[in-house]
Amino acid sequence: MVQEVTDRELILKVAILYYEHNLTQEEVASRVGVSRPAISKLLQRAKDLGLVRFFIQDINKDIIELEVALQEKYHLTNVKVVSSTNGRTSEAIQAQVGQLSARYMASLISKGNIKSIGIGWGRAVANLVAQTDFLTAPQLTIVPLIGGLGLINLEIHSDYLVSELAMKLHARHSTFYAPVIADTAKEAKELKRSSLVSSAIEAAKNVDAAFIGVGNHVGESTWKELGYITGDEITELENAGAIGDAVANFFDINFKDVETEFSKRLIGITIADLMRVPNVVAMAVGTLKAESLSTLLKYGLINSLFIDQTLAEAIL
Repeated sequence: MVQEVTDRELILKVAILYYEHNLTQEEVASRVGVSRPAISKLLQRAKDLGLVRFFIQDINKDIIELEVALQEKYHLTNVKVVSSTNGRTSEAIQAQVGQLSARYMASLISKGNIKSIGIGWGRAVANLVAQTDFLTAPQLTIVPLIGGLGLINLEIHSDYLVSELAMKLHARHSTFYAPVIADTAKEAKELKRSSLVSSAIEAAKNVDAAFIGVGNHVGESTWKELGYITGDEITELENAGAIGDAVANFFDINFKDVETEFSKRLIGITIADLMRVPNVVAMAVGTLKAESLSTLLKYGLINSLFIDQTLAEAIL
């Protein structure tokens, strides 16, 4: 019969022997003359009485709490948050986000249950590719999610990034024979009907995982920074309710597609197509992406998330 213990001094003695002297429960039981199950109850009683308190003290505690909160709130499969404290540069933070997402991609590949990976465009995806270690995955195909032909800023275009990533992974890759922005909406429509472009879009729709960046607010977007969009086109998008973009799609606060003359010129898979991809991995840095990322999370587009601390705090 297990001895009923209510003696505060005995409870304290058991706690000291176990937590400070590092004895096992069996050793403590032998020392104080009670059964091992009684020791377990005594230790729990020590916590209940406040004689023993535990505090997690680690530089990464706040980061882990953010990851847990994001995962629970948005039902995510995988979340990694990068610290942005201690004066870290934006470049260092972006590189680490790329490194962590590259490691995650490598883990997916090593499991051997994916045959194709789709990637978007922009600096987040460029950092992913730059941070990817060399692997051998001949069974894998890397697929561009949007048009990739262009004459400037090739280092962030999808076709270039697909080629670089495939080279690092010793994998196959496909090409999207179209610009990301056609000259007119009519030209974009005709290109999408062509056999080369329609087959590229079909391949992009059927990837097992997609790695994408998240756009800033339209007025601060990469489209603007690189001179791909005019002031009038930005105004038109904003007046139509656009708050950001994913791959080559502008959307509003209710996750509805925003159509303007500019958006109709973009060539790539749609948000509806992305919603059908089994694992959409988003990478983002900076609070300017908070509104668009929150919307993508709220409506369930994203399965896995790699972001920095300030952005995590903003969307929570």
